[in-house]
Amino acid sequence: MINKSEEYDVIIIGAGPAGLECARQLRDSKLSLLLIEKNKTIGPKTCAGGLTNLTSGFGIPNDLTRSFALQKLFIKDHKYEITLAHPLRTITRLELGQYQLEKIVDSKNITILINTVVSKIKDSRVITLDNKTFKYKYLIGADGANSVVRKHLKLRSNFYNGLYYDVPKVTDDFVWFVDPELLKTGYVWMFPHKHHTSIGVYYNPVLVNAKSAKEVLEKFIVDRDMIFSPKDIKGAQINYNYEGYKFNNIYLAGEAAGLVSRATGEGISFALISGKEIAKKILNPEHKMNELRKIIKI
Repeated sequence: MINKSEEYDVIIIGAGPAGLECARQLRDSKLSLLLIEKNKTIGPKTCAGGLTNLTSGFGIPNDLTRSFALQKLFIKDHKYEITLAHPLRTITRLELGQYQLEKIVDSKNITILINTVVSKIKDSRVITLDNKTFKYKYLIGADGANSVVRKHLKLRSNFYNGLYYDVPKVTDDFVWFVDPELLKTGYVWMFPHKHHTSIGVYYNPVLVNAKSAKEVLEKFIVDRDMIFSPKDIKGAQINYNYEGYKFNNIYLAGEAAGLVSRATGEGISFALISGKEIAKKILNPEHKMNELRKIIKI
C-alpha cells in the first residue's frame, strides 16, 4: 500500500524484532503506519540469535529454532552442567525477521520501505538520505544501537562489544566460557543453530581491547577443533544505557532504548516486549505498560 500524502499516524524506524512486533500490534488498526528499514532484506543482523523464556508468548515456531535445556558452563578450567527449567532456543535473525514480516506484509494500513536510510528528524518529520520527507504523529525508534532517533533526542549511549564467527560445524553443545582474568565481565558463547554454530565473545571495551577479545575467541574455537576463516568475523556494538522509552510523541524500543541486558547482551526478548507495549500505549493511552516496567527492572 502507498500513502501518497506522505503523512502517517505512526512511523517506525527499524524493522528488527521491536519494530516488527510494534507493527504487528498496530496492524489492521485505524492508524496509518510507515515502517522504514535501511537494509534491502528484513531480518539479518549481527546477533547470536538466542531466545530466552521471555519470548515464549510471541509464537515463534519451534520448527524455526533449536532448543537446549542443558547448558555447559566453563569457569576457567572448571566445568559445570546446568539443566534449565525453561530451555534456551536459537534462531537466525533472518528467519526471525521473515517470520515477523509474514504477520504484517498484507496489512492494509502498513507501508513498508526497505533500503531506505533516515538521515534527519526535524519538526515532526522524518527525512531520508534520498530527500524523501514523511510527517508523523508518533515516531518510534527501533533502529538499534546507533539509533538515529536516540541521537535526535541527544541521549548518551554506553556500549559492550560482540565479535563472532558462524562456523560450519553443527554441534549439540550450548556453551558459556567465563574467565575474569582474560575477559573481565565478558564471556565466550557457543550457540548451536540448525546449519551452523555461532561462536562469539561479549566484552566491555573499557576493560578489554578488541585484539585480546579476538585472541580469546579464536583460541576457544581452535581448542574445539573447529574451522573458521579470519575474514568472516562479524562484530557489533550493544547499547545497554536505558534512559527512558517515551519522549512526548517519540518512543524508543529495544536496543535503541538501551533495553539490553548489560550482563549477558540479551536483547531480542526485550525488543519484542517493548515493541508490543509501545504499540498498546499508542492504541490506548491508559495502558499501564506493566510488561515493559518488568523488563526495565531486569
